[in-house]
Amino acid sequence: RPSAGSGVIGYLLVLVGVAAFVLSCFLPYTQFFDQVSISYYQLATASRGGTLEYMGGLLLLFGGTATVAWVALAGLRHGQHERRQTPSILLAVTATWSLSWIGVLLSLSGLFEHEVGYWSMLASVGVVIVGSVVAWVSGRRTAHEPDSGAGPEPPTEVPVA
Repeated sequence: RPSAGSGVIGYLLVLVGVAAFVLSCFLPYTQFFDQVSISYYQLATASRGGTLEYMGGLLLLFGGTATVAWVALAGLRHGQHERRQTPSILLAVTATWSLSWIGVLLSLSGLFEHEVGYWSMLASVGVVIVGSVVAWVSGRRTAHEPDSGAGPEPPTEVPVA
C-alpha cells in the first residue's frame, strides 16, 4: 500500500488541480462586449468552421489535461512500486502543459474583464505544478530507499565452503 512519502499526496494534488481546471473551463471566464459572460469552453469550441474546429478546441482544452491526469493516475496506481521515472515524467508533462496554459492565460489577460473561470484556471494550473513538484521530490527521496515489500537484500558475498 503506498504511503504519503511515496508521492501519493503529490499525485492527488495533481488530480485535484486537473479536476479544478476542467471545471474552470465551464465557469464564466470573461464578459464578452460587457454584456454576456462566456466560459473558456465556449470560446475554444465556438463552431466557426465545423467539426474539425470543434475537435481542435476540445483537444486544446482537454488533450494535455488528460495526459497529465493519466501520468498522475499511473503514479497513484503503482504506489511505492511505481517506475522510478514516473515522477520525472509527470514533472515533464506538467511543465509542458502548464507553460502552454500560462501562456494562453497571459496572452488573453489584457483583452477582457476576467471572471471566476479565468482565476480558477490559473489557480488550478498552479495546484498541478505544486503537486508535480511534490511527487517528484518524494520520488527522488524514495528512489534511494530500499523497497520494504521486496524482501531481504540478496547476499553480496559468496559463501566459501
